[in-house]
Amino acid sequence: MGTTRGDTRSFGGEGARRRRIAALTGFVAVAVMAVMAPTVAASAPVEQFHDTFSDSNPADNLCGIDGSSYDNGRDNIEVFADGSSNDQFRFNFVFRSAATGKSVELFVAQSSSSHEVVNPDGSMTFTTTFKGLPEKIKLPNGPILSRDAGSVTFLDTFDADGNFVSRSVVDEKGPHPDLESDFAIFCDVIVPALS
Repeated sequence: MGTTRGDTRSFGGEGARRRRIAALTGFVAVAVMAVMAPTVAASAPVEQFHDTFSDSNPADNLCGIDGSSYDNGRDNIEVFADGSSNDQFRFNFVFRSAATGKSVELFVAQSSSSHEVVNPDGSMTFTTTFKGLPEKIKLPNGPILSRDAGSVTFLDTFDADGNFVSRSVVDEKGPHPDLESDFAIFCDVIVPALS
C-alpha cells in the first residue's frame, strides 16, 4: 500500500500544517506507540496523559491553497502497570481558502492500541490497531467528501536505534479510501471543494 500516515516524517509535501494534520489524524504518533500495548488491563492506570489543544493560523496552506485554519481536539492516554494502554483521540480542523472563501472540515474520532515486541537483534515491532473514524473530510453544513472508518492494524518495525524500517497493513475492516489511495484522495477532494 505504500507509505502511510503513520510515518508522518515522510508524508506530504504540503508543509508543516499538512504533516501536523497527518500526524493528528489517524494513524497517529509513532511516539505514542512507544507507550502503548493491548487495551485490556485489569488494574487502574499507573500513568494518565490528557491534552486538549486549539490553534488558529491566519496564514496557512492546505494542498497548495493559501488560507486560514482553526483546529481543536483532545487526547487521553492511560498506561497500565502491565505495559498496556488505551488512547482516545478527537480532532476538529477547519480550513478556509483565502481566494474563494470556501471551507472544508476534517474530523477524527478514534481509539488505538499497540503491542510492542523487542526482537533478538534489538529491533522493535509494534502491532497497532486503530478503530473508529480516522478521517472524515466534508463541506461545512454539506456533504461528506471522503471518509475512512472502521479498523486498521499496522505492523511497524524500528531498528535498534529507533529508526523507522517498515510498515505493512495486516488487517483492514471498513471503508478506507484515503488509506488505499496512499493518501492521494485527501488533496483530490479538498482542492476542487476549495476552488
